[in-house]
Amino acid sequence: MIDPGKLDRRITLRSATIVKDSFGEDVRTYSDLANVWAKVEYRGVPKEGEETSKTTSVNKVRFTIRYRSDVDATNKISWNSNTYEIEGVSLEGRERYLILDTTLRD
Repeated sequence: MIDPGKLDRRITLRSATIVKDSFGEDVRTYSDLANVWAKVEYRGVPKEGEETSKTTSVNKVRFTIRYRSDVDATNKISWNSNTYEIEGVSLEGRERYLILDTTLRD
């Protein structure tokens, strides 16, 4: 069970929309979906054998928010002037909370 008092950071959920550009190509754009309270946990660094040879830095962060039916892996999260890509969504506590595992790439 998660202590609701640990949801102490304000994050912005962003949803994807597909639009056509001037050449008729599909382009994914993001707009704000909601501002929600979240618990933020920094995850470990890549383990041996995981993409450690890349020159870009990778930060993994886990956000825990109250359950919402409109959040999935196509959404993104904005927090602290950074954008995080959602890699996985899981439920905690009988649909009371969502655990969002994310990655930030420079």
